[in-house]
Amino acid sequence: MAMTTRPRPATAAPSVPAGPPERETHGFRPASRRRARVATGLLVAAVAIGGNVLVYSQLGATDQVLQVVRNVRAGEMVTAADLRAVDVDVDPSVPTVAADRIDLVAGQFARVYLASGSLIFQELVQPTPLVSAGTSVVAVEVRPTRVPAGLRERSPVMLVVVPRDTDDEKFVTFGHVVSRGDQADVATGVFGLSVEVAEADAATIAAGDDIRIVVLDPLAGSSPVAHDVTVAEDG
Repeated sequence: MAMTTRPRPATAAPSVPAGPPERETHGFRPASRRRARVATGLLVAAVAIGGNVLVYSQLGATDQVLQVVRNVRAGEMVTAADLRAVDVDVDPSVPTVAADRIDLVAGQFARVYLASGSLIFQELVQPTPLVSAGTSVVAVEVRPTRVPAGLRERSPVMLVVVPRDTDDEKFVTFGHVVSRGDQADVATGVFGLSVEVAEADAATIAAGDDIRIVVLDPLAGSSPVAHDVTVAEDG
């Protein structure tokens, strides 16, 4: 006899509890490496901007220094009225005097000619007069062709008085240039110098018609009083 089989009823699969629903994300989420690159770029940009701000702020920086407001001749005393404070932007290597240190130059004597409008510094003045005890200042006239190169105010010089007669002795003494003219006189063609010499030699120099000037080493420190000599005329 034939056997019949009945299909077994299907069993339902065990249900698995569903997890929490996934959250939707919006926007761009860069990877960690990309975020590091972005942060580094922002840091470099900030440093560059800060450096530019520092450079441009320094370009506009100025200092208050002292300026001469009138022409001051060599040997004249520099007073506070001869100076004023000005704002300048100069290289630190340029010698100047800060406006609050006017005491360094006021009451001092100008060693050289100080032109109006120029900046002053301490080496241009000295505490004592240019003409010291035992010396005198005489005017000397020489032709431009006989003015040595490098001759300026306070230059140590040797003066040679050439005699009219070749049988006479030539006179030699030493001194310092106190001031010098800017150019030769149009009428006479001579160049004027004021020279400090030993007081005993002043009359001889002042009376000389033909005077030659020799510029000496400025570091030698020659004294007008200590070096006056007389040299005999050669052969």
